[in-house]
Amino acid sequence: MIAAVFLSAALSAWGAQSGPPPSTETAQAELEAGHYAVAEKDYRALVVAHPEMAAAWIDLGISCFLQKKYQAAREALQQGLKLDPSMANGWLMLGMSDFNLYRPAEALAPLHKYVAARPDDLQGHYYLGLSLLSLGWCSQAEQSLIAARRIAPRNVDVLYHLAECYLREAQEKKGNQNELRKKFEETVREITAIDPHSLRIGQLRAGYYEASGENRKAIQELETLLRHDPKVSGLHYTLGCLYMEQRRYAPAIAELQKELLLDAPYPRTYLQMGHIYVEEHQPERALPYLEKAVQIDSGRAMSWVELGRAYEEMGQLEKSAGALQKGIQLGDQESSTYFVLGRVYRKLGKQDLARVAIEKSEQLSRQESARQIERAQEASSPSKTH
Repeated sequence: MIAAVFLSAALSAWGAQSGPPPSTETAQAELEAGHYAVAEKDYRALVVAHPEMAAAWIDLGISCFLQKKYQAAREALQQGLKLDPSMANGWLMLGMSDFNLYRPAEALAPLHKYVAARPDDLQGHYYLGLSLLSLGWCSQAEQSLIAARRIAPRNVDVLYHLAECYLREAQEKKGNQNELRKKFEETVREITAIDPHSLRIGQLRAGYYEASGENRKAIQELETLLRHDPKVSGLHYTLGCLYMEQRRYAPAIAELQKELLLDAPYPRTYLQMGHIYVEEHQPERALPYLEKAVQIDSGRAMSWVELGRAYEEMGQLEKSAGALQKGIQLGDQESSTYFVLGRVYRKLGKQDLARVAIEKSEQLSRQESARQIERAQEASSPSKTH
């Protein structure tokens, strides 16, 4: 359906013009010269004149991608691949488009196809690793990034994200923490040897401090980085989140707003802005940010839960219940979420549903308390020797 609408629009646009379509050589020359908007116009004319030409659709997608028009790129690439699935570069560009549209789960299939077709190409492994990392699948991301490092051992971005994998795995206790910490430190040393002034070193140092619970040091590191380069995506976001943990909402909002002014802001910034305004009992200000968060990533449970909380405070109870239920369906199993849902049902006069939700909240709360006691006992027990 999307491709049909896209083709219809292209036909309408070309139908208003006169003269024969440009040649593929002309369009390709414009693309190679970096005249992406002109190349896009040429390729649009070509796919109207020759809708069966898969290569023209792929190149149209590439010209859109290079202008950061990722949705248009995605639509053109899908049409080209439908005509000729053997065009490996199309799968790469489709996966990269999905990744840039903050759809890492959708990026996986095309990137896997590209890696299978071109196992020696850096970008396939790199973007596959980034997509997996975005989904929190650190061990799988690690393998993809290790493959990327084998191809380009001195690529600092690859090494940075690989170190990030090790750090996250250690945080989540997925594997031997000492071994993961050693791998992290070795990878940081690799980056330092390649580029001792790399911004990535400071980013990793800040991440290490944050993972170690040394938030003050993490904040200082991020503030130093931002004084040198305030336009790096993700830095203002991370600093804002650290301020949020300290409940310093005014500086957190200031940093998150700076993130949103960047060309490619970190997508979860909208969620965090909405969360702060919900916490500050300003649901009307929270709502546009949370609606944008859901639009960007409709599969993120937390966005729906925060949206439900905002709707409740605004008195839109049916919408609140629906959003909270969506968050639970997507995996949110927090006792607080069921408690809010129970409260909303009670306000709606749905007492049976309210009772079920509150009972679930109490059950989850007991389970969490038991886990906390167990963790505390493990932490206080002397280590066993064999």
